[in-house]
Amino acid sequence: MLIETLGVLRATMGNRISRSLIRLGMGVCKKSGRRRLDNALAIASGEGGCDCPSCRSYSLLVKSLLKLGGRAFGVEYGDIVGYIRDPIVRRGLSSVLMGIGKFGITKPQILNAPFLVVWNFTNACNLKCKHCYQSARGRSPDELSLGEKLRLVDELAEAGVVSIAFSGGEPLVSPEFLEVARRASERGMFVALATNGFLITKEVARELREAGVGYVEISLDSANPKAHDEFRGVEGSFERAARAVAHCAEEGIFTCVATTVTKANLREIPRLIELSKRLGARRFMAFNFIPTGRGRDIIGMDPSPEEREGLLRALYEESKRGIEVLSTAPQYARVCLEASHGLVVSPTHFYAGKAEWGLSVLAEFIGGCGAGRLYCAIQPNGDVTPCVFMPGLVVGNIRERAFLEIWHGSDAMNRMRRRDLLSGNCGQCPYKFVCGGCRARALAYFGDFMAPDPGCIRNEEYYLSIQREMAPRASKA
Repeated sequence: MLIETLGVLRATMGNRISRSLIRLGMGVCKKSGRRRLDNALAIASGEGGCDCPSCRSYSLLVKSLLKLGGRAFGVEYGDIVGYIRDPIVRRGLSSVLMGIGKFGITKPQILNAPFLVVWNFTNACNLKCKHCYQSARGRSPDELSLGEKLRLVDELAEAGVVSIAFSGGEPLVSPEFLEVARRASERGMFVALATNGFLITKEVARELREAGVGYVEISLDSANPKAHDEFRGVEGSFERAARAVAHCAEEGIFTCVATTVTKANLREIPRLIELSKRLGARRFMAFNFIPTGRGRDIIGMDPSPEEREGLLRALYEESKRGIEVLSTAPQYARVCLEASHGLVVSPTHFYAGKAEWGLSVLAEFIGGCGAGRLYCAIQPNGDVTPCVFMPGLVVGNIRERAFLEIWHGSDAMNRMRRRDLLSGNCGQCPYKFVCGGCRARALAYFGDFMAPDPGCIRNEEYYLSIQREMAPRASKA
């Protein structure tokens, strides 16, 4: 099926004529100031778009391309139209089409701009979490100014970025956050917030919704308030986070409870999922532990491959009951496919569900670790990294180069887009296109982001070798 679909895509969407037509749409319409492709998709969806003759004519070409692409995935054109009525979906489709226009059909698919940019808005933070990848404490002296932040939002919007997720530090300690978030929403991007929840009152939750924040992810590391507070370093942080989940849910914001899974809370995950349900969350996200930042100090709390495998299989079973249950561990895609005998697919850590509409095929093109491929990170001072969990791997700075120049010109990110360059078992694994292993974990453990991910059950030999190396150090300590 995959080979047949790939052939159809290359023959239809990826041929020289189709790519030329897509590139034509990457130009800007003089009347609307928007890309012709974006206008054409809006026209096709019936949701508006530019009425100039050029855009109307181009929309007929795009309609033909959508029909051809739908045929490859077995999707009716009417279903596509219904799907792209959502402006964020249209923005995402535009990004994929521009990637095809620029690079052709690739596996994994290379995008013209990332779907998601995770922006560490500030290094200032009101908590002292043991696992913080940023080692966040106070505001950096070289943090972007408000003017620079607003210009960056405009640049990301014009590049075609679909979503911005604000993280930190703690974004809500910055008095500039709401203004910048509102600007991102007004520019047509989906706005998400990752927060410890400490500062979210009912009033703040309402302000977030009014600013256009569509998704809030709040961290809870234990169902036991004392254990959570001890891990986060501030008394009362559990109660504040739990109330924040309820406040955001009551405001109608898509609310997620996020837990970084370690040996300390591994057995608590079922209780945390039940707590998330009671608080009104719509999603529970099990974050993969990455030993970077302050996380290096608790590297011994990293679950073993067996523990991680057991967790992911338990998460799959939990996903059948109630709220969405997902994981940032890329191995979750393999677990879903194996446990469901191919009926459930998780192309990325934003979705897991029935393998309908060719999603099992799509997973081969967009699935697995998205570092430097589907998304990247921006640091408080404008440094760009492939992933928030790779804070030391700086590939450029937006003060010095245009964002898209960095995205296209980074040697490191271009390598991450090549699954055929993965080493060890990750490079040989039949699931390398739906998983590919966590590149941040490979970098943290081996100093090589193309090395095997030692957290996978299929890479147990690498995990054991790490344990043998760590044993002498532990005995001396």
